Amino acid sequence: MTGGDRFTVIGWASGPYKRLFDGLRSDCERFGYPVHLYELDEEYTSLVKAWCNHPRIIRRGVEDFGTVLFLDIECRIVAPIPDHWRAPLVSVRWPPQKFWIRYNSGTVMADESCLPWIDAWCRTIEEWDMAHLDHEDHVHYPGDLCDELGLAAAIAALGVRVNTPHLEYIDRSTDAEIVRGLWRNEHTVVQHPTIHHWPKEPDPVECKKLFVQNFPGDPSAAERLFRAPAGPVERDGWVFETGRGVYAPAEYWELAPRPWVEGPVSLTSAQR
Repeated sequence: MTGGDRFTVIGWASGPYKRLFDGLRSDCERFGYPVHLYELDEEYTSLVKAWCNHPRIIRRGVEDFGTVLFLDIECRIVAPIPDHWRAPLVSVRWPPQKFWIRYNSGTVMADESCLPWIDAWCRTIEEWDMAHLDHEDHVHYPGDLCDELGLAAAIAALGVRVNTPHLEYIDRSTDAEIVRGLWRNEHTVVQHPTIHHWPKEPDPVECKKLFVQNFPGDPSAAERLFRAPAGPVERDGWVFETGRGVYAPAEYWELAPRPWVEGPVSLTSAQR
C-alpha cells in the first residue's frame, strides 16, 4: 500500500495564514500524497484559540477522508512518510516534557478507530474552556495549558496507546523523524518551522531562538559574520546587515529586521 493510498494530508487555516500551506501542498504533490486545506472564515485572536481548533479539524478530516495525517500548515515534508507511521499517532516533544506539554498536536495521524479519543479531546477543551485561558493561567510557557493537555487527558482516560515519533528541538544530530525548525539531517521526515512567528516577535532574545531553530546551516556562521561588519549579506534564506547589527529571514527583511544578540541562547522543548 502506498502513502497516497493509506492517508490524506490535512491542515487548516484562516486569513493570511492560508499562504503558509503552499509549501506543504507542493511537498504532497511531489510525494504523491492527497492533500486538503480546510479554509475557515473565523479570525483567531490568539494562538491558543487557534490550537484548540485542531481536534475538531482532525475529526472532520477523518469523517471526510478516512485515515488522515494532520500537520500544522507551516510544516514541510522532506522525505517519504514511513510505513511505520500508523494511526493512532501523535508527535512527542524531545527532550521529554511533563504530561501537560508532552505531546505536540502539530503532527497527528488518525482514522475512524480514533474518534472516541478525538471526541474526548474536544469535550475536554470545551468543558475546561481552554480557548479562553489568560496568560497567568499558564504553567510556564504560553500554550502549556491548551489543546495538548486536553489531548493527554483524553488519551490517558481512555487507555489509548499511540505511536509517538519524536519532535526534536535541540540536537541537530538526532535520529528523530520530526525537527523543530528548518534544519534537517538524514533522519528527517517532517520539518516543523517556527519562522512565521518572526514578524510579531519584538524580543531580540526570542528572535535569536527563532534564528537558531530556522537557520539551515550552522548558526555559529552568523556569529562570525557579525565579527566582521559588512552587509547586507544573504545566506541560507537569511539577510545579515552586520554594519548595523541587524538581521531577519529574507522574506521578512523589509518588514522586520531585528538587532543581533551576541552569545548563545537556550532552546527547550517547552517552547512553541
